[in-house]
Amino acid sequence: MTRQLNIVSVNQDRGISPRRQKGAAVHLRAMRRAFTQTGAQVSSIDEPDGVRVMFQLHGMNREKPIDLIYERYALGKSAAAEFARAHHIPYALEVNAPLAQEQSRWRTAGDETQDTAADRVTFGQADYILAVSTAVADYSARRGGRVDAIEVVPNGIDSSRFNFAARRDAGIFKPDPGSTFVLGFHGRERPWHGFDRLAELVRSLLDRDMPVHLKIIGKGDFDALKRLPEDAFTRLPWVEHDDLPSHLATMDAMPFCYSPDLPCYFSPLKLMEGMACGVVPLVPALGDLPGAVREGHDGLVYMPGDFEALQEMVISLIGDREQCHRMAINAAKTASRHDWTSIAEGVLENVFGRQVRTGTGEAASQVNPL
Repeated sequence: MTRQLNIVSVNQDRGISPRRQKGAAVHLRAMRRAFTQTGAQVSSIDEPDGVRVMFQLHGMNREKPIDLIYERYALGKSAAAEFARAHHIPYALEVNAPLAQEQSRWRTAGDETQDTAADRVTFGQADYILAVSTAVADYSARRGGRVDAIEVVPNGIDSSRFNFAARRDAGIFKPDPGSTFVLGFHGRERPWHGFDRLAELVRSLLDRDMPVHLKIIGKGDFDALKRLPEDAFTRLPWVEHDDLPSHLATMDAMPFCYSPDLPCYFSPLKLMEGMACGVVPLVPALGDLPGAVREGHDGLVYMPGDFEALQEMVISLIGDREQCHRMAINAAKTASRHDWTSIAEGVLENVFGRQVRTGTGEAASQVNPL
């Protein structure tokens, strides 16, 4: 009989609390839950102080030998990697962003030399590095990760909640050709999201008498909404992640208006979660985004900065609701294959060289196209 794996999930980023509703916290909780669904025992450490991390790992390892330390990358934090090296414990690193680059662009500068030295230990120790995009994989190699240990794995979804059945539950079947076409945005407004361009897109469509409505779910000033008539948009506050599918399901399409002038290393949770609920993604050809969407099958791709092309895409979907509905179904099928549990299984297969089978098949079957 195989012994139950003992996994410790480490998060040393002081800005990510597992109790919060921001995307990073959702991701953190999702992976911990996914590892338990593989049959493993999962313990958690959420602590930025390296000495305390070491102390907790010592106690856990004494109580029951640790089989794997799985860490969410935090800039300049090497305590977990050092412990893994000292105790010959397999160590996997999840890298969601090029944090050193983010700090230099968006945040107050830290101790670059110290951060780089600590990252060399962290990345160099990793037996397996899960990078959410190609750009993040390149960053991981530059920070000291072994190329043969790095794999690109985009962010996933909880397919038991985010699925096409949400549209049925929201009372939405095939859209009426004459009905209002809902464009969506959800998340925190950030400089790189280009929300002002999304508002301008809606303004232009309204000027052409297109039956569009903008639905926003999240946090931010959203000052660009001042350009729109009050009846042209619905703004909702941040909602609990469990309640999100029913809101996403009321959207027809989700335009991503990222600026072509900024680096695009994202694997947006909102992309796959929206697709899973039957929202057609409209993405710029930036980073890995066009690889996540099959043009004309489960979404549409436009050249970065070409917002005339984006506008024409929306008009074409408004004019052909059957095509939009087909793409919505295909988007849900595509997203269902990116379940968090299958990602966790992949980590274990890479680290331990053996397959781990769980009930992901049942989760994927939740797509239920109408």
